[in-house]
Amino acid sequence: MTLTIAWVREIGNVHELVFASDSRLTGGGHVDQCQKVFALPREDCCIAFAGSTMIAYPFILQLGNAITQYQRSHDREVDIQNVKARVLSLLNFFIRSHEGFDKDDLENDLRETSFLFGGWSWGEARFFLWKISYRADLGRYIANRAGDARPGRTTKGSVAAIGDHLPEFHAALRAQMADEIRVSEAFTRPLRFDFQPLAVLSKMLLQEKFTKRGGGHAGKIGGAPQVVAVYPFLRTRYFAVEWDIGEKFVYAIKGRIIADFEHFSGPGLNPFTGEKTLPVRGRIDQDPGDSVAVY
Repeated sequence: MTLTIAWVREIGNVHELVFASDSRLTGGGHVDQCQKVFALPREDCCIAFAGSTMIAYPFILQLGNAITQYQRSHDREVDIQNVKARVLSLLNFFIRSHEGFDKDDLENDLRETSFLFGGWSWGEARFFLWKISYRADLGRYIANRAGDARPGRTTKGSVAAIGDHLPEFHAALRAQMADEIRVSEAFTRPLRFDFQPLAVLSKMLLQEKFTKRGGGHAGKIGGAPQVVAVYPFLRTRYFAVEWDIGEKFVYAIKGRIIADFEHFSGPGLNPFTGEKTLPVRGRIDQDPGDSVAVY
């Protein structure tokens, strides 16, 4: 149970591929501090999932191993478009390795489990983003491009989303960007995104109709949002997301709340405004107002 999104952010000279997700995994109960977006060892791409952890977690770990163990891929000599083909091959090879499962149960897990994979192509000097989903009629996973990610040509609808509450997310995003959409359509300009998709996801994570479990509520998403960006200079960055739990201000990295006794470094991010702060060093009980804005 997940809501995972990805889009190309284009503001001024800023051009980055952003992945974001909620942080809830469910079983008998639920845990709201689980990683769902993973930067891969090449540092020019990410993969994220929605669905069964039995399918997704071991595959993503082995995908990272496969990249590390093949020097040409690890060193980015292999372009991201060719990596996508390898991702599909490995994923389909991996699911054929499952044994001892009820066939119907496994098929249901595969249908409910999907991925977003994307990164920077040095061959075409642009971002690529794909949705990877299971086709029961073919018995394998396939990849479909998710919008045009060329600088200056980002199109409406290029915010890729997988998981739960997709109609609600897209409706809220359209409402959030109503003015931008009108201008885009009136002047036939490409619709460019800042952090509006993240703001919509973050607002949904504050609403009980999406997060509450029990009493007739499914609680399909929850926790703090987790955010990773991929840059054209072939690096990925996890953000320390500013979040409130009750009356307490915290930072969350990769979905995990940083404990009071921990020290960490990394840029902070307000998920509602998109404001970034300089690398945060020290304890989470520092005053977030002491941070200095980057842009």
